Amino acid sequence: KGFWLITFLCLMFYSAVFPFLKFATNLMIIKYNVNPELAGAIPGLLPFGTILLTPLFGSLYDKVGKGATLMLAGSVLLTIVHILFAMPLLGVWWFAVIVMLMLGVAFSLVPSAMWPSVPKIIPMKQLGSAYAIIFYIQNIGLSMVPVLIGSVIEDNTVNGTIDYTVPMSIFALFGFIAVVISFLLKQADKKYSYGLEEKNEK
Repeated sequence: KGFWLITFLCLMFYSAVFPFLKFATNLMIIKYNVNPELAGAIPGLLPFGTILLTPLFGSLYDKVGKGATLMLAGSVLLTIVHILFAMPLLGVWWFAVIVMLMLGVAFSLVPSAMWPSVPKIIPMKQLGSAYAIIFYIQNIGLSMVPVLIGSVIEDNTVNGTIDYTVPMSIFALFGFIAVVISFLLKQADKKYSYGLEEKNEK
């Protein structure tokens, strides 16, 4: 059960991040009035944030534990980010920067706890197969979600202007599903004693 929860958490989480980045530059231009020459710089903040934060959260998991809690917190933050992008709030560049930095925190929290948690659930002799299944299912989502969002964007384009409310609401829904899965994973950890809340350093 824990393995499949992590697998579908991975599917929902990454489906709300990587496909979003495909449309993020245009979102910055249309909704936040960012100069087209600079619009790509705001989504570009995401990898720079993860460079600093992912090792920090990974070390926190090693020394303190709370892996399931970190995944839950990251999923909640991801959902908040997409809700903020969906709502008609502050169409200015600095607000978009703040929300994108929040996404960077979420994007560091979940992977830094999720990937080290798989060996706590799956025996070492099956670990390669486990990661292969996770990536297989994840890539199905990463291939289909852009098609879905592209279709929704086409339906929400009027006179050449795109309304990103519905697409961002779909991403927020993916985040909410990730929150539910993270909560169920935390409950499963209590029931089956996977050790996700325990520190890795002994």
